[in-house]
Amino acid sequence: MSNRQRQLLVVFLASMGFGLLLGLAYSLTSQMIRPDKIDLYPTSPDRNGQPAVKGPPLPEQNRGPSDSDCVVPPGGGPPVTKDFQPC
Repeated sequence: MSNRQRQLLVVFLASMGFGLLLGLAYSLTSQMIRPDKIDLYPTSPDRNGQPAVKGPPLPEQNRGPSDSDCVVPPGGGPPVTKDFQPC
């Protein structure tokens, strides 16, 4: 067996071992993370048919100028009011 053949055999066996190691790691982690543990859809929504929101209520946002007061400048850019304040 020549030196070149020995190098190719080592590279081939190393890549096979690396592939087997990755396959084993994938199978172990996929067994640890079961799909039934992640519940994306609640089984019992609240009375209104909407999912229950947990946590503190969100603060109400102050409405700025209405969309009719907002104008896109002639050169482009974000919409602004007559006083050039962002909408």
